[in-house]
Amino acid sequence: MANKQQNITRYLSLRLGLLFVLFVLVWTEVARWVYQHAWDDTTEFYLHQDLEMALSGQLMLPYAIDGKYIGKLSHMPSFYRNTVENNDIPYAHTALFDIQLGDLYVLKEHSADGDTLYVVHYFAKAESPSLIPFFLILAATMLLPLGFVIWRICASVSKEADNLINGVTNNEAKPARFAEFQQLATILKTAQYAQQHALEQERLFAAFLSHEIRTPLTKISHSMSRIEQVDDLPFEALDVLDTLEESQKELSKIAEAILLLSRPNVEQLQPHDLSDILEGWRGSWLKYELEISINGRDEHIVQAIHPTLFTLLLTQIAKNALQHGCGPIDVTVTCSSLRFENDIRDDNSTKGHGLGSKIIKQVCDCFGWEVKQSSQRRYVIEINF
Repeated sequence: MANKQQNITRYLSLRLGLLFVLFVLVWTEVARWVYQHAWDDTTEFYLHQDLEMALSGQLMLPYAIDGKYIGKLSHMPSFYRNTVENNDIPYAHTALFDIQLGDLYVLKEHSADGDTLYVVHYFAKAESPSLIPFFLILAATMLLPLGFVIWRICASVSKEADNLINGVTNNEAKPARFAEFQQLATILKTAQYAQQHALEQERLFAAFLSHEIRTPLTKISHSMSRIEQVDDLPFEALDVLDTLEESQKELSKIAEAILLLSRPNVEQLQPHDLSDILEGWRGSWLKYELEISINGRDEHIVQAIHPTLFTLLLTQIAKNALQHGCGPIDVTVTCSSLRFENDIRDDNSTKGHGLGSKIIKQVCDCFGWEVKQSSQRRYVIEINF
């Protein structure tokens, strides 16, 4: 049966409050013992109490018992008398003397007949237990309930946190014990739903865009095929047809890449030699006057990729180099990474929205690669397999 939902503040306050009440009760009992045995210098109270009993006639003077004397100086035991005679003690004042491994408390006052009356209490240090063991025992005793309460609180909060994580991960709605965790679970569920909805909308849009691009491209391709069958086609139109055909193929690849990015599928990835694709990429950009030098291209690096997406990644790198950089692109190929770098322009005349970098990151995510970009002295893109 699920526990009744409660507030974390009330939960902590209740348990820590009960622990505090227990501590106060224990401390009160210890303080009572201390007061009873005069361990906190409350001997002055007992001195005045004995003085009142003597003045009221309840005690036969002189009164002498082990560790206590009430009477005149003449009848006082020599053990106490030597100390009292050698010190000037004012009336109605408690004096403390440290003598012979003990503490001597003396109260001097006038008796009913006008004589001087002394009240003496002596506490041997060997008979006066230290307060330190009692406080240590008290502290050790309080550690047990304190540790238990902390353990229970941590266990309850940890359990609720695990339930929250499992509920969000497995999409299972579990009732929370704490109201704050329930609110957090609701917020996380809403955010998770919004994220899934946004991804689904993005995939639908990408699929729609890919379909809408392919439809006119098919018509263009069909029309170009019909034009090529015309016998009296002007010679000048051949270059235009080649340009249209190349553009049509590039748009087809872009449409395919958009669809692949919106629906990444590991099963579509097949092993390919990156060196061959890099070599073809280097040659395709020579007509744009972009020099690309590949170091380590003799190594055959085989990775599970989709050629269309990998070509899209290389295309974005080349476009970024033309738009934001200058000089050739230096490519370093190793068995575990690819490194692209080129110089940065001194002026800031060209600015973009960072779409190329986002596409590069998304393609690497599809392949399970890690990409790092920096633009301090040179623009560097490092991809680790």
